[in-house]
Amino acid sequence: MSSRNPFADFDYHIACDDFLLYELARLIEEDRASLDDDEFRRVIDSGIHEHVERRLDMRAQMAMRMRMAGVSRDHTLQAIEDIESPLADIPQILHSYTAYLFRKLEECSDQTPDERITAAADSLLEFPGDRAQAEVSIDRLGSIRSAASARVLAHVISEPMLDEDLEMKAYGHVRAMWPLPRPYILYSLRPHDHEDIPFRWFQLLIECEEPSAVDRILEEIVVHCGDVTYREDLLALIQLLERAHDPETDDKILQVLNSGRAPTAAVQMLETFLKTTTLSKHTALESPWTALDRLYSANHRYLAAAKLLDAGKAADARKALDELLQEEPQYPFALMLKQVI
Repeated sequence: MSSRNPFADFDYHIACDDFLLYELARLIEEDRASLDDDEFRRVIDSGIHEHVERRLDMRAQMAMRMRMAGVSRDHTLQAIEDIESPLADIPQILHSYTAYLFRKLEECSDQTPDERITAAADSLLEFPGDRAQAEVSIDRLGSIRSAASARVLAHVISEPMLDEDLEMKAYGHVRAMWPLPRPYILYSLRPHDHEDIPFRWFQLLIECEEPSAVDRILEEIVVHCGDVTYREDLLALIQLLERAHDPETDDKILQVLNSGRAPTAAVQMLETFLKTTTLSKHTALESPWTALDRLYSANHRYLAAAKLLDAGKAADARKALDELLQEEPQYPFALMLKQVI
């Protein structure tokens, strides 16, 4: 393959109402659109994680582009095909994704924003004390299933803006829109610079079975436990762990306790929680965690098949792929490799 970036014209399929495009536009206005800027780089890294790393179909398309070009023993290809490998530090992906975001933002600038969302958001955020108008705005936003309306409602439930009944109404809409608000919430939680811990967001992560929910709650406890102003919020937050369906909840808590790096206050909170709570074992046949286990297992089998092909053993590779596709008929990598053998 030539030195030209193989993904220079790659379509990452990002919608115009994607949260990260809004963040990119803001940083451009602030003259901060540089990979040397920490927040700009955080936008790019978050986007690569959300739009590329987590999407097997996207990774498979990228792998196919490289394999069709005759590249089979390349570090970039190996990282793309191994779903446990991060991709944000690979120059070809970093630069092509960043360039794509700028092109996409320019393309989307010609689109007129949904005036229904704009009007409802302005009314809700400017006059949250007007109960009647707030309820109308919440229901209007909740009736429009889009990343933009989900983002407004997610923001509303993170702040003490509304009466509790209206907050729960907004919460219900956000929950029904899941996973549309997910990128905004996870991106906003990462810096840990919030003055108050947005309890509703963590409740949402637990109830929607976000695989990383327990990890994020434990991270909040470790980061904020030293500040007494967060204590009440953390005690409420830690109770959410009892409702988590993550089968490794207790192991993750023990990992924090045994790390030797957790602050004393965090250790005390978690030890008290374990002593006073019995965590139930959830054994649902289908859950985000069992689905992830299947994906990791399928990827390991795929990598073995790809290794056979790269070693010149096409017949063995084809047999391994057929066996994999019998169990996972829609596995993107296997379908891709079948086309290039």
